[in-house]
Amino acid sequence: RSTLVPYTTLFRSILPGEHAYSHVNALSSAMQSYLMLGQEKYLRAATNGLRMVQEQSYATGGWGPDEAFVVPGRGLLEASLGTTHASFETVCGAYGHFKITRYLLRVTKDSRYGDSMERVLYNTIAGANPIMADGTSFYYSDYNYNAKKVHYRDKWPCCSGTFPQLTADYGISSYFKSQDGIYVNLFLPSRVSWSQNNTPCTLIQSTQYPFANTTQLDFTLPHPETFTVYVRIPEWAGAKSSLSVNGRPADKELAPGKFLALQRAWKDGDRVEIEFELPMRLEAVDAQNPNQVALMHGPITLFAVGSIPSRIKRNQLLAATRVAASTDWQVLTDEGTLTMRPFASIMNENYRLYQTVEG
Repeated sequence: RSTLVPYTTLFRSILPGEHAYSHVNALSSAMQSYLMLGQEKYLRAATNGLRMVQEQSYATGGWGPDEAFVVPGRGLLEASLGTTHASFETVCGAYGHFKITRYLLRVTKDSRYGDSMERVLYNTIAGANPIMADGTSFYYSDYNYNAKKVHYRDKWPCCSGTFPQLTADYGISSYFKSQDGIYVNLFLPSRVSWSQNNTPCTLIQSTQYPFANTTQLDFTLPHPETFTVYVRIPEWAGAKSSLSVNGRPADKELAPGKFLALQRAWKDGDRVEIEFELPMRLEAVDAQNPNQVALMHGPITLFAVGSIPSRIKRNQLLAATRVAASTDWQVLTDEGTLTMRPFASIMNENYRLYQTVEG
């Protein structure tokens, strides 16, 4: 069938109703087949399969309400917001997402897979409640119109083991080695060491991203060595984003959605400083419901908490302002102030991912 029907059409026709996590894992199996056999059909299957998953993902990057894919083009993602509290099988879904995006990023060098990985990291698994000593575990992210974080009903559910695995997974996805240098994929406080042309190199990244819009890369080398540092410029990055090397602006344009290649003879003490413009934007739950939107700030999805006004305008959401010394944001509406909060900062309070907007 794959020789007669485009892959994306095939996935859309056969996957609705199927178990989402299992089939995302199958995409990783396709990548293993590609790496072993070198046949392009496996790469195409993985690439188009993930595209189908992303086309029916929530603004958090999560997918699979009630653990299943939906039929596209029918507004069923929005419909799930009123019918289920099991919106995304978080611990295993995030693990599977990291696997397939890591495979595709390493093979294609397409930075948008890093963007996708980052979205899932900050907006799903980073907000999961910790596993308790008796096996009580967090399992589903809830995106219902009346949502709350709760633990799973059973002790030690089947995918609780993927939760601690993810603590290692984001580390191995932060940097990627290539023959000519190193790729900086995730912006996290971290340290990576590698050998470049038999020269031991160390990169230390210092940042409070994503709650701060800057990150700093410091290099340690015994002697100068020529290689390329590839820095991911997120697709959402605003036009005022900037990068400097040793205090001097880079002589290359920062293209959102691509890696910026910095080739030079790097020496001990060199420093790269990056500042991102983090624009506010709105993402609709699906094409059929353009007035059900989530508020995004850079890589972070913001959830409404507390009393939610019955009327909210698009321009009011987009004018949200950060509360000083807090991860909260405030939106001034005609009916009062609405508080918005990242998933990782939500505890026991009720919350809402998608808001109904006017204008």
